[in-house]
Amino acid sequence: MSAELPLDWILEKTPKGREELATRAHHLLPGQRNLLIMADGHRPVAELLKAGADPERCLLALRGLLDEGYLVRNAAASASDAPASLFAADAPQQTPHALLIALVEEQFGAQAPRLVQKIEQHPDTPEGRAAAVQACVKFIRLFIDEKQAQAFAQRAQELLPD
Repeated sequence: MSAELPLDWILEKTPKGREELATRAHHLLPGQRNLLIMADGHRPVAELLKAGADPERCLLALRGLLDEGYLVRNAAASASDAPASLFAADAPQQTPHALLIALVEEQFGAQAPRLVQKIEQHPDTPEGRAAAVQACVKFIRLFIDEKQAQAFAQRAQELLPD
């Protein structure tokens, strides 16, 4: 398969990609791991190619991550960058807690149960949701990645009604 990728594609981690970041089970090379971390569902391929000194090598690494199932194209990326599955036209109206849980399950795969537990420990009130988001951000920052913690906090803020 050609290494070419449309520069405007938005790439995001699959459950396999999130699991790799959490466990390092597949022993990706540092450059591959960096690209996997940066592919947050917000950045286009053009921006990811600037991550290394050699854009051609980055392109080959991205293509490999796609082919091996660590990344997937986020065809539903929009200006709000909210997970499309949460707002599908036929999706039932969900409580704010349910939206947060869906967000962590979509973003964090293997780590989601721990984050869901943190959300469920707080009441479904504006104050409780704020505390739940902060607890999740702390966990993500400590055990996963600082940038993903920031991305989660931003997406949670956009997602919640208050």
